Amino acid sequence: MELEELKASWNVLNEQLEKSEMLNKRIIKEMITNRTQSAYERLFRYDIWGLILVLVFCLMFPILTFTGQLVMRPLSFVVLEGCLVIGFIMQVFFLSIHIRFDMEKKKICELARLEFVYKLWMKRNHVIGTGIAIVGIIAFLFIEQDRLVAGWELRMVVALFVAAVIAYFQICFYQKNIRVLEKGLEELKEFEEEPIAPCPRA
Repeated sequence: MELEELKASWNVLNEQLEKSEMLNKRIIKEMITNRTQSAYERLFRYDIWGLILVLVFCLMFPILTFTGQLVMRPLSFVVLEGCLVIGFIMQVFFLSIHIRFDMEKKKICELARLEFVYKLWMKRNHVIGTGIAIVGIIAFLFIEQDRLVAGWELRMVVALFVAAVIAYFQICFYQKNIRVLEKGLEELKEFEEEPIAPCPRA
């Protein structure tokens, strides 16, 4: 009789431990999911604001030029507007990746691949975008050099310094949140109910 009671007690204890373990796993998974989702949402909001900012400049720049409030040569206008359009296209591309990032419907493998593509193109954008901006500014200064007011060199140096500082903090922001996103997806792989194939790398 005592043996039966001992077995029953052991079974009850074992069930409680299993329930407790399942509860702990669920809580941990929710915490990781929330942290990962928060990092994704921060990146998404930042890119939304970037798109709005570039779009405003893309629209405002031609209006100011054609109404005569901003005077410059046609080639200067084409160069600067072209840089803005390229920036707008890049922002749309990044948001197209964000829109497909759905943690409720997609498997971790698919999400990891989207994160990798976003990370890869963001690194390229830091190089390409900076290069395009520098080339655009130099081209503008070369074309409009006879119209520039005295002391423009110092103003341009200050402007470039401020732009460099902003770009530095922007890159730090992206890298921090991408690392959180990457780590979260890696940890969530352990909670996949079904085994998945290795994630393809683009």
